[in-house]
Amino acid sequence: MNTSNHWNDRLAALLFVLLFTTACLPAAESPKRGGTLRLAVESDPHSLDAAQVFSNEEALLGFFLFNTLLEANDEGGFTPVLAEALPITSPDRLTHTFHLRHGVFFSNGHELEAEDVVYTFERYFDPTSATATSSYFYSIEGGLAFLEARKKEAAAPDGEARGKRGRWIEPLTVSGLRALDRYTVQIRLSQPDLSFLKVLTSLPGAIVPREETEKLGRQFSNHPVGTGRFMLKEWTRGARIRMVRNPKSFQGNRPGPEEVDVLVNVDRSTQAMMFERGELDFQYFLQDPDYLRMKRDPKLQPLIHVITGSSPTFIFLNCELPPFTNRLVRLAMNHAVDKDALVKVMANRGVVQHGPLPLSVRGFNNNLPGYAYDPAKARALLAEAGFPNGFETVLWANRDAPNWMKIALFVQENLREVGVTVVLKEISFPTLLESSGRRKTVPMGVWDWVSAYDDPKDTLDSMLNGDNITDEGCMNASFYANPRVQQLCKDAVAETDVTRRSEFYRQIESQIVEDAPWIFLIQLNVEMLCQPWLKGFKLSGFWPPARLDNCWIER
Repeated sequence: MNTSNHWNDRLAALLFVLLFTTACLPAAESPKRGGTLRLAVESDPHSLDAAQVFSNEEALLGFFLFNTLLEANDEGGFTPVLAEALPITSPDRLTHTFHLRHGVFFSNGHELEAEDVVYTFERYFDPTSATATSSYFYSIEGGLAFLEARKKEAAAPDGEARGKRGRWIEPLTVSGLRALDRYTVQIRLSQPDLSFLKVLTSLPGAIVPREETEKLGRQFSNHPVGTGRFMLKEWTRGARIRMVRNPKSFQGNRPGPEEVDVLVNVDRSTQAMMFERGELDFQYFLQDPDYLRMKRDPKLQPLIHVITGSSPTFIFLNCELPPFTNRLVRLAMNHAVDKDALVKVMANRGVVQHGPLPLSVRGFNNNLPGYAYDPAKARALLAEAGFPNGFETVLWANRDAPNWMKIALFVQENLREVGVTVVLKEISFPTLLESSGRRKTVPMGVWDWVSAYDDPKDTLDSMLNGDNITDEGCMNASFYANPRVQQLCKDAVAETDVTRRSEFYRQIESQIVEDAPWIFLIQLNVEMLCQPWLKGFKLSGFWPPARLDNCWIER
């Protein structure tokens, strides 16, 4: 069908949402302190370490515990948080110097120092940190050389330790990270990167205490310590997470709840019932029956907040595992799936996906052609690729995500019609996250994405740049690598002219669509429920789609 007007309407609606969905307060209202913020999640976070969080719920909770150097503001700029002012940037845009606030303490009583900032970002180049977001920081000078040295040490653990933190293979430090004095940190990049300060506003940019994190090791994920307004009081696996006011927080006198109480292992339908009874203050995501019912209820409909098309939902195809090493097979998979029908199956809670970028990201290209539903063409492509009778494969999906399972079943049936037999492997999200990031493990899987910040680099570079492929913890779950895309990513990162930079990313996106490392499915809306007494929360088209750390309760 002709989609030009359709996309323009959707983009206009998106702009309206982004401009007006931030909760605004009448002048007569003033922020209050007190009460308990009541939340629920479907399962335990796999981690509350800012370097390891991945899901929207984990990021939502993480911002209660941690602060970043900067935050993005509503005007498209930055507001200093742990930094006392915006950074001093060198004329060549390679060096950013931050002066830290004095008298900022972590919840363990340790004062924030420049060495903590250096350590925080150095962790992303240490394979033992088990982070999936390392590529966010690859533009830091010396980081990749440091990473290779740590890998060599891990492969030869009997080497003679020397130097900083028991390291013995040069370089012993990341050259682009320097503590100039107790409260001054300098970050030098290997080339200009217009998105780098945006990266620092995302949760992976949250600062952790060096001594505590080193002491706890992997257990820091269960016992996080930050400078945030709250601190972890209790985490009973499978039951409850409690956070209380951080008495050491430099933001401790701000309005807001005294506690955050999170029930664990509560399915979404039960969450919806609890919300209707007033037992929850906020809910992420809704199942179709609850969404449709609430949308028709004049009392509940105003409590639904929608961010249009901000979550691309797709099937990644592992380009290192046959038969998905063959581009013709990947093209066939795209032509085999009826995306328009899928939108209807998903209760029209999104639009057809034509490319990898979320609609909410600046630079989104609404002229991408996409893949028409054409089973005959899919069968012809499979025959040309050497699979006239199809093949059998395994599709991994998160068993605890109803939308993902619905998509998996729909795709399974569509592919069966062109001769591809799909066996569903239903697993937990932590297992899917860990396995899909490991090389030559998952042939194809259901996935979605919310960009961490408003820049095409986050999606295109993090998830689809072959230069960022790692053996484990890889965000590029399709393990897609195209030399042209890799060079264009380098060109885009180094480009300081905004118009030329945008054109590079358009070329990257077009090439990715041609290569089809994903089955492009649907741009899902993000929908949330918020009680009328919860004030000050912020919605956005980015990860996490809601921030509750500055909210308060007014009953």
